[in-house]
Amino acid sequence: MLHFGQISKELLLIIDNQLPDYQLLIPQNAFGSIIIPDLPYDCYFQENNLYLGPVIGFIPQEKFYKDPQQMLMRFAKYEKIRGLIFLFRPENINRISNTIEGYYFNPKNKEFIEGLFPFPDVVYNRISLSKKTAKLFNTIFNYPNTINKLKFWTLLRNHADLKAYIPKTLKYTNSKSVLHMVEGCNSVYLKPYNKSQGKGIFHLKESEEGYLLTDGSFNSIHIKNKKQLNRVLKRKLKGSYLIQQEIFSIIAGKKIDFRVYLHKDQNNKWFLSGMESKIAKEGSIISNFINRENMMPGEKALQQYFQLNSDEIEQLKTIIFELSKKAITEIEKSGYKVGETAIDLIIDEELKIWLLEAQLNFAAEKKLIRSEAEQLVLPIILPAPFLYAKTLSGF
Repeated sequence: MLHFGQISKELLLIIDNQLPDYQLLIPQNAFGSIIIPDLPYDCYFQENNLYLGPVIGFIPQEKFYKDPQQMLMRFAKYEKIRGLIFLFRPENINRISNTIEGYYFNPKNKEFIEGLFPFPDVVYNRISLSKKTAKLFNTIFNYPNTINKLKFWTLLRNHADLKAYIPKTLKYTNSKSVLHMVEGCNSVYLKPYNKSQGKGIFHLKESEEGYLLTDGSFNSIHIKNKKQLNRVLKRKLKGSYLIQQEIFSIIAGKKIDFRVYLHKDQNNKWFLSGMESKIAKEGSIISNFINRENMMPGEKALQQYFQLNSDEIEQLKTIIFELSKKAITEIEKSGYKVGETAIDLIIDEELKIWLLEAQLNFAAEKKLIRSEAEQLVLPIILPAPFLYAKTLSGF
């Protein structure tokens, strides 16, 4: 019985003494219209069953599906994975025939070739996928592929080991909830639940004249009293928001944020795959791509801005990794299937770590057209999910 992805077929075994020892010939059209591409595969027997693979499905964002050559770095470690890796989109799935149209990676010429494939052993997901589609696959990871700021806070705020590392946070209901937080913290961030890259974020602090509200485009509004604040917030805040205390990380007049990347390895264990720091432009309330002055490896920022030596940096990285691993493990317990994540955090002037949010759909290929500093993590983080996918596939 030959198994290839999620299809199988009973085949007649013929002994051919002209073949070298330990070699099998399998017809490419054994499964009819589903062709077995000529690739280096792994295989194993279980009694009368021969498993050929791995067969890995990959759902990228549409722009990269249309131009997969942009994603070649993802396949840099193909020789360790082997097998069939194919790209597809949800609309390419035929639920009647249990087949999928897409493009497979050919390592010989580093091209992507169109074909018809079986349902894979495992799916690596990079898009917002419906529950109905996700249920079609036996094994899928990075699904769901987003976790909003509210859920992140809700899951971790009462965790015994993590609650001390989560900034004070409240749901926004009205200006009274904001004032309550400002009175205790002096300055707060107003963050939309479901937006990323700094979109929709506001910073509010007390001033001599009353309050100062600033957005991510350096626009500020001076507010005289509570009544005016109420009117402004009603006009500015569209959708659901969180109110979060400001954690002061401004060194040399600039806001510094950190991001760590975590991936699962071939033993199904989390490891720290990269760390970077984002230095905002002077006066900016956020450090997103547009408002960023510089980016550098996290280790370099800890040395340059926090004056830490190599031993101190490694000790701090160990703490960051342990906290981040506990956070993503808690997220997994809530029903998320995760193989990679980015954790955004702040390190304050006393070297305390504050966890802000988890990014399951972080910018990856997009970094290929950005600065050299942004691309430094790519050789590790881009191929890592396929190595993990092979583990999940059973090969």
